[in-house]
Amino acid sequence: MNTFNRMFFASGLVAFGLGMSSTSGCGGGDYCSTVFNKAVECASPEEKALVEGLKDLVMKDCREKKDRDPEEEKADLECAKKSACDEYKKCQQELSDKKQAIRIKKEVEGALKTGEKMEDALSSCKYSDIKDEEVKKLCADLFKKSIDAATKELEGIRDSGGDGLSKCFDLQATAEKVSPEEKTKADALCKEVEAGKRAKEALDEAKKNLDGGTNEVPFQCSMAVEDLEKLTSDWAKNKLQEVAKGCYVDLGKKILPAQVDKMLICEYQVEQVYKAVKKYNLKDAELDGWITKADAKCAGSK
Repeated sequence: MNTFNRMFFASGLVAFGLGMSSTSGCGGGDYCSTVFNKAVECASPEEKALVEGLKDLVMKDCREKKDRDPEEEKADLECAKKSACDEYKKCQQELSDKKQAIRIKKEVEGALKTGEKMEDALSSCKYSDIKDEEVKKLCADLFKKSIDAATKELEGIRDSGGDGLSKCFDLQATAEKVSPEEKTKADALCKEVEAGKRAKEALDEAKKNLDGGTNEVPFQCSMAVEDLEKLTSDWAKNKLQEVAKGCYVDLGKKILPAQVDKMLICEYQVEQVYKAVKKYNLKDAELDGWITKADAKCAGSK
C-alpha cells in the first residue's frame, strides 16, 4: 500500500494507505471524500477489507488536519480525477515520489547546514528509492561528509587500538552508496582498525610479560604481525615495526640471555625471537650478540 500513508492509530489498530497524502489537509468533505472514495475504488480486495468500517475515522482525521497544503490537495485531487485505476495509481506513485524528494531534500539540506540529525538524513538517503537527481546529489554530498568524519574517527580508533566494528559497518555501508573506490578505501581502513586492535593486545601482553618477568612471547604477537603483514599501507608497516620491537626485541633481550647458553636445541621461545629478528631485520645492540650465539642451534629456523 502506497497511499493514506499517514493513517495509523495510537491504539495499535493498523497502518494503512489508500490515497491521502501524508501531509494533506482538508478542503471540506468534498476533498476528503473524493480522495478516499477514489482510493477505495482502486484498492485491492485485501486493502478494501482492511479499511472497511473505518471511513468515519479517516474522514475525521482528514477534516481535523491543521497543516493544510493547498498545492498537495490540488495534486491529490488531480490524481483522483483519473478515470482508469492504472492511471490513478501511476499518478499517486509519481506524487509520492515528488513528496518524498521534497521531504528528503529538506532533511538533507538541514543536516548539511547544521550538522544536526545526520543519522536520520543518512538513513533516508541510504534506504529510500530516490529518483530525483537533485536529491541524489545532495545525498552524495551528505555521504561524502559522513565518510570524511567517520574516516577521521576510525583513524583515531585504529591508532589507539580500540574496537571500531560497528563504526566500520556504518562507514562501509555509506561508502558502498558512493562508489566502488570509496568502498575499497573504507574496507582497507577497517582492516587497519582490526589490525590496530590486535596490535594493542599484543603489545599489552608483551609489556605484561616483560614487567612480570615472564620470559615468553605472547601468542597475540604472532597473530598481530600476521594481520599487519597482509596490509601494505605506511601505517601498517610502521605498526608492524612497533609490534616487532615490543614482542621480539624487548622481550628477546630477556628471553635469549636466560635460555641460549644452556639450551640443547633451539628452544621454542628463543626460536620465535630468532625467526622474527631475521624476518624483519630487527637490530638492537643488546640483542644482536645473543642472536649470533643462537645461530648454532637456530640457524635452520629461518
